[in-house]
Amino acid sequence: MKLNIVAVGSLSKEYKTIYDQYLKKISFFCSINLIEIKEQVNKNIDLKIAEETKLILEKIPKNSKVYYLSLRGKKLDSNEFSDLLIEDNITFVIGGSNGVDETYFKNKICFSDLTFPHQLFRIMLIEQIYRGFSIKNNIKYHK
Repeated sequence: MKLNIVAVGSLSKEYKTIYDQYLKKISFFCSINLIEIKEQVNKNIDLKIAEETKLILEKIPKNSKVYYLSLRGKKLDSNEFSDLLIEDNITFVIGGSNGVDETYFKNKICFSDLTFPHQLFRIMLIEQIYRGFSIKNNIKYHK
């Protein structure tokens, strides 16, 4: 199984340490390809969103099932999220601080009505991926 995470921005050292810990645990189940998009600097927010959306779309691997992580997405519990992890080629997209043009994304997932810092949210995503594989493989972690 191949899993991709396309995210705008990069992780600080502290967050990267946590991310890498989960990445190591997940490596027993699948490989994760992290694609970081440089955050665009533009005072015109609409142009910034358009630029970042274009860069994201260019990096999504062909034939990948794409899930955009959005406040407007469908809320899933951890068991439902684990059910997504059956596809062979999945891409999760974390947009920039101003979001993306969501018209390009059919499948949207919402983790919460709350807003989180992007670095923390990437940790939350990788943790849920690990939790999902734990559920699928009956590992005690998710209990």
